[in-house]
Amino acid sequence: MYHSKKIALFISHIYGEYQKNVSQGVIDKAAEYGFQTEVYATSDGENVGNYGLGEASILRIPNFDDFSGVIIASDTYPDAELKKRIIGFVKEHCHCPIIEITELDSPFPRVSLENNLCAGTLTEHLISVHNCKRICFLGCSKEQFFSDKRENAYRNVMGQHALAVGDHDIFLSDYSPESITRALGFFTLQKTDCPDAVVCYNDRMALLFMLEAIRAGYDIPGDMALVGCDLSKEGQNATPCLTTVTFPVYQLGTSAVEQLIHSLHNQPPAPQTIVFAEPWIGASCGCNCKPTSNPLFFGQELMHRIESIELSTFFSMRMSADFSHVSDIDTGMDKLEEYVKNLDDCREFYLCLFSDWDAVAQPILELTDTQEDIVTSDDTITLQFALRDGKRLPECTFSKTTLLPEYLSKDSDAAYIISPLYFEERAFGYLVMAYDKNHINYSFEQVQWIMNITGLLQNICEAKGSRLMQSKLLDLYMRDSLTGLYNRHGYEQKAEALLATSQPGQSITLFLFDMDCLKLINDQHGHTEGDFALRVIGQAINNSASPDMICSRFGGDEFMVLSNRATADEADRFLEKVNSFLNNYTCLTNKPYELSVSGGYASEAYSKEMTLESLQELLKVADAHMYEQKKAKKKARL
Repeated sequence: MYHSKKIALFISHIYGEYQKNVSQGVIDKAAEYGFQTEVYATSDGENVGNYGLGEASILRIPNFDDFSGVIIASDTYPDAELKKRIIGFVKEHCHCPIIEITELDSPFPRVSLENNLCAGTLTEHLISVHNCKRICFLGCSKEQFFSDKRENAYRNVMGQHALAVGDHDIFLSDYSPESITRALGFFTLQKTDCPDAVVCYNDRMALLFMLEAIRAGYDIPGDMALVGCDLSKEGQNATPCLTTVTFPVYQLGTSAVEQLIHSLHNQPPAPQTIVFAEPWIGASCGCNCKPTSNPLFFGQELMHRIESIELSTFFSMRMSADFSHVSDIDTGMDKLEEYVKNLDDCREFYLCLFSDWDAVAQPILELTDTQEDIVTSDDTITLQFALRDGKRLPECTFSKTTLLPEYLSKDSDAAYIISPLYFEERAFGYLVMAYDKNHINYSFEQVQWIMNITGLLQNICEAKGSRLMQSKLLDLYMRDSLTGLYNRHGYEQKAEALLATSQPGQSITLFLFDMDCLKLINDQHGHTEGDFALRVIGQAINNSASPDMICSRFGGDEFMVLSNRATADEADRFLEKVNSFLNNYTCLTNKPYELSVSGGYASEAYSKEMTLESLQELLKVADAHMYEQKKAKKKARL
């Protein structure tokens, strides 16, 4: 193993600002200590219906024996069941130090962000610096666990200053305009009764409230001061710029790595490590603070972001349309290459598939009488697509003991982002991505990419099943259900193809067989035995025929064979082989009847004018020869 110094990070919604900064902190600090990072990213909780059922396949990917430490950012998982499964699985299979980034209780040493007490710090600032008396709190009904913590910090400071919290001083809102409007009305029963200040759960809510208050004719901070939390770019570039609380999530990542390093050096990590947020004073509280950046630049950044989202949306739509008609993996990977080359800052892109990724559903196998020749093993992975530094690499298989083939990971210092590929409950494999200078540039638009890729893989799987079903339906249409030989439909289609590929001068030979004594077998031994006898006749003809012959049964006890290669001697030998097969079968079985056929054939040199209709003349001649043999047999039995 070339890389034993690896740290795994389990996180959800890596495209979020919080998640990207935590991940970047882990990657950067791990690299300082000479460790490589593998980020196992999911997107659970998105409203994509049954699509997300396979999210837990993320646990099929990592080799826990290959990690020096594991970090779980558990607060990023909206799906409580998935979070529980990941924590339980890691705890069971991982024998290295584990650190959890969470504000909740944890069975592992944890790193937590304390940015709730700052709601009290900002309340203290409003009281002590701006002499505010009536201060309201705008909480969040969608994130009430954290909202309650910030509310308690606000209440504690109000109590320390003997300031009452009235019946109209606390409101739980969501982010809808209607709810924000109700909050403003709740706090300002009369125009003259507006609060001195409002402490908001976060910046987003503070900016929504500021907008609604300004629309209603209030001046911020002249009529009421306003503070937020979690330091957003939007708040920094608002007018007035928002007083808020820093959001040091990058330090969460670096602190988690520091605690892992302590463990690896036999220094027990602290049960809880706290990263503290700090107040960030703007102008919305009444302080005379100038913006730290020119809002013009932020406006340009927003315009660029909107343009990028629009382009990405159309790009994703085109990608989805391109993939929608692909039915084989090689074509799919060729099309994927066209799009991967357009990913910004993506240095490495790999698509890895489990050995059973395209396994056909059991009901289809049963319906089509198919035995699928697939060795399903979790020990083997196929690198189906690889693009490194703009160069396409050949596909290969490798052992699951590594994330990627060792020739790729041997000398790599890349931090890898790993995303599971699945469609509903079917797990296909995973994507692995690395960025220039290990700086994460993973955007929300890439979730659309992943869905397009999984849609492509699902289409290929469905096409494989459809081909089996179509083949089965074609067999039902073209094959005799009793003997497996061609029926009339099959014979006519194959005969037309045979004539179309024949050359002038070739001998077109038509054979006709009629089973002897079928009525007698049916009358004396039953129709089941008669059907069995017909199947044996079909087997005798099929086994005796050369691969180019078209063997058919139109019904009853008549069989027809067409060839464009049989000479007179070969035609005679074919009749002899059929009879020899049946004679041997009769001798080797104890059936109370003899199996035999009467047969005849007719030949004619091929010409371009020959059609299926013209073969009727050959059929008449072959039929006459066959009946001559049948009459001779009857005469011999008398």
